[in-house]
Amino acid sequence: MTQKPSATAGQSLKKYKEKNTRKSFIVGITGSTGSGKTTFAKSLKKELGNQAVLLSSDMYYKDQSRLPLGERFKQNMDQPEAFDNQLLVSHLKKLASGKSIDVPVYDFTDHTRKKESRHLETRPMIVVEGLLIFSKPELRSLFDFKIFLEVDADLRVCRRVLRDVAERRDGSVEAAVKQYLSSARPMDKIYVLPQKRYADVVIDWSREDPGKIKELARKILKASQ
Repeated sequence: MTQKPSATAGQSLKKYKEKNTRKSFIVGITGSTGSGKTTFAKSLKKELGNQAVLLSSDMYYKDQSRLPLGERFKQNMDQPEAFDNQLLVSHLKKLASGKSIDVPVYDFTDHTRKKESRHLETRPMIVVEGLLIFSKPELRSLFDFKIFLEVDADLRVCRRVLRDVAERRDGSVEAAVKQYLSSARPMDKIYVLPQKRYADVVIDWSREDPGKIKELARKILKASQ
């Protein structure tokens, strides 16, 4: 008697087929807020050269234009539900299959998605950085190589506050600190740090080291072959 494949087997086969029809190798970079994900990702992309393209999950925050301006700044931006993960998954699958995408542009000054978008052509290497990109199974499964950055907590807090004030994300030092204590810190323990167990490599990035970038790039190129 021929047995009907189980749902689990069917899902595994689907994932296998999807991975084997890909034309790109997807690298994911995550870590706690202020760990330097964006800077690290840009350096890695530079090391990988023209064969790599960079994508930030920050652009995939959900549009909040339906809310009054004051309410937008009170929203929890450090939880998975704050992101349009469905769109990000769709875009990564398109890039991996050789297609181009139109990346949304998120404006942190008023927490809305701008009308214009950024056209992005695919490359053999897709580098993605973001706070919670390994938190959802459907998103996590798309990454061929996963990186988690570790940085001293006090350094991360300083970086986040300075960034939020400079980019007018929270307007003032007081508001930035309040936002960190009310949402970023507790969400870090619940959602961000648990992602570490999914990482292929964990990198101490308390001190920026170009040598680590070069070594990692070599490892990624070898893994993609």
